[in-house]
Amino acid sequence: MKRIALFCSLLMFVWMNLCAQESIDTLPPVAKDYQWISYRGKADIIDTGGTRSCNFFMVNRTDSLLYLNVHASGIELIRMVFTPDTVTYVNKLTYQYYKGSYAPFRMLTHLPIDFEMVQAAFNGDSEKLPQRQKLSFEYSNFVAVDSSQSFFTEMSFKDLDHVLEIRAALKNVKLNTPGPTSIRIPEKFEELKF
Repeated sequence: MKRIALFCSLLMFVWMNLCAQESIDTLPPVAKDYQWISYRGKADIIDTGGTRSCNFFMVNRTDSLLYLNVHASGIELIRMVFTPDTVTYVNKLTYQYYKGSYAPFRMLTHLPIDFEMVQAAFNGDSEKLPQRQKLSFEYSNFVAVDSSQSFFTEMSFKDLDHVLEIRAALKNVKLNTPGPTSIRIPEKFEELKF
């Protein structure tokens, strides 16, 4: 009787692994051929001060701009627009903004941050991300977006010095659907100087 139970358990284990492998193999290739991509998500930001959560909305017009809106509990915190030569940052809590080059972000992070790196990080394009830096980018839980393409629904950015980690779960991934592309800077906002 024990042998039959062991055999059945082994058979069930093999069958489950085959089914899991089949579902992975039947996913369409990872999305690469699109002009627009957008998604919503929830991020946990973990650093020495603890864990904080926020929601975000990202729109990317490939090789042109990336729009990011970060909010928590229904309150908009930050909007950013990245283009190949300019970053526009608006902080709704502090009434401050920045519009200029990537230089201050490179200086603060000691990383070669540019538009291509930001776009690659948000789109899971590992080949375009910096190698041998103190960063780790991981993408997982791929699902079919349509009948011909799949996309990740979980991503993680880690500072390998263990200063910062961002884990995000994505939803509502849409391909080739245009979204917001600009930010209006209110007159009363103060410009950040670096």
